[in-house]
Amino acid sequence: MDRKDTQYPKKEISYYWIIFIGLVLHIFAEFAFVFAKQPILRYYNIFSMLLFVVLLTKTKKYKETTLLIGFAEVTIYCIMSTVIMGWEHGFQNWLIVVVVIALTVPFSKKKKFYFMAIFMALTYLVLYFVVELEGNVSNLSFLDIFLILANRVGLFTVLFFSEKVLGWSNIIENFFLQSEVKKMKEIVGTDELTGLTNRHKMNIILEDMNKLIGKEGNVFYIAFADLDDFKYINDTYGHDVGDKILILIANVLKQEFRNDDVVARWGGEEFLILLRNERDDMGQLDSSKVMSILNRVRIKIENMKMKYKEHNIGVTMTFGSVGSKNYKSVADMINDADEKMYEGKRTGKNKVVVL
Repeated sequence: MDRKDTQYPKKEISYYWIIFIGLVLHIFAEFAFVFAKQPILRYYNIFSMLLFVVLLTKTKKYKETTLLIGFAEVTIYCIMSTVIMGWEHGFQNWLIVVVVIALTVPFSKKKKFYFMAIFMALTYLVLYFVVELEGNVSNLSFLDIFLILANRVGLFTVLFFSEKVLGWSNIIENFFLQSEVKKMKEIVGTDELTGLTNRHKMNIILEDMNKLIGKEGNVFYIAFADLDDFKYINDTYGHDVGDKILILIANVLKQEFRNDDVVARWGGEEFLILLRNERDDMGQLDSSKVMSILNRVRIKIENMKMKYKEHNIGVTMTFGSVGSKNYKSVADMINDADEKMYEGKRTGKNKVVVL
């Protein structure tokens, strides 16, 4: 049987890390400037590192402002480094990278970032003609100068045009928005303590399952599971211990049921499990197969112990389950699964009762 792992949306990319990478690059550059014996660049780079440290502390609250300040610093840094050390060292190329970042920021007010991108693009072009071609212009033909200018102007024109046509910033903004919406849906449908599906989300899922009742080949099972004597554990060891046990139980349930199954915390120490029809390793479900699945989970929970001070706390769980074959509604299935679970409680607990 496949393991069920809880999936959470990945954390979105933060501009904090853009600033952090800038700081790391400045640290490496400091070693290079020391080795190259460039005191002016060394002292300016120390200022840059201190500035980026400050920006790191402010980027979460003042995201747009810190980015603009960072872009401005990079522009000054590229100008000084290129003029002092020459075109061949490639410091000017960081302007192209920052132009792309400035064009793709997912902010509602992008105008100032466009102006910054234009300024950095013009800075690159000016540096090329002032630094790279200084003293060589007289040796170039009109065609040479035209091609040099056309290629470099064309590079930035394509960048700006592509952003407008392809809407890179809108794509990134929509990605972040969808990530937030997905995260909110996950929060709304997830039990805060256990990370399982909550009752609200489970009811929505069961509404869809209700439409499958009576259709051939769509037999599914609903199981109620309830921790035995959980009140005694709370009263004896405290609710914090009780919560930890619920989390441990939830982890077992996540591991033991498949991706297609749904495990929900129904309330308190009670869980509701939806077992879907087709099983890769067992064929279609029937009562004996459900009995086998639930008994395996029950035994695993029975053998689980939680260490608390000098105590090894053990718990057991009682299951009751019914299949959809002879039912007309999910509501009736839930009621009967609940009754089967209480039948197990009345006849000794730590049992599986399947109709």
